[in-house]
Amino acid sequence: MVLRLISGWLKNGGPSASQSQQERPPMQIIDTIRFFEPKLYKNKSFLHQKYVVEGLSVKQIASEIMSSTSTVRKWLLHFGIDLRSKSQHHGNPAQLKFGQKRIKGIIQDYQREHRVIETIKYLRSQGMSFRAIAQTLNELKVSTKNKGKSWHPEMVRRILFL
Repeated sequence: MVLRLISGWLKNGGPSASQSQQERPPMQIIDTIRFFEPKLYKNKSFLHQKYVVEGLSVKQIASEIMSSTSTVRKWLLHFGIDLRSKSQHHGNPAQLKFGQKRIKGIIQDYQREHRVIETIKYLRSQGMSFRAIAQTLNELKVSTKNKGKSWHPEMVRRILFL
């Protein structure tokens, strides 16, 4: 009945005067937006906690507080919080290193991949090239960090120089 009543309201431009108060669904506020909350980027302790202690990037903080990265960066500098270089690790890597696995949000060593690393080191010590090691891993169907992708010489080189 309520759906029929609402569709009638939409077609007729609202409820008719003949409908009783009992037939009308109660008015509800479904969601509210708070426009006047304190701006978290102006809070030095908040920015210090997120950027220095938790190691979040400027982009991650901006996303969390629904602000722009330039605003967050400006206020970090305003409060004298030193910015990390863009290439410096910020504590929450998107792609984990080979040999690591995230379990319940905690980065831990992954023994299966550590065995692959040890094998790569051994093959390299035997004089094999990066290309030959990559081909060997592909022939043995050893999975990469990105499942389904094949090994290539640059991946082998990066693992050796971690």
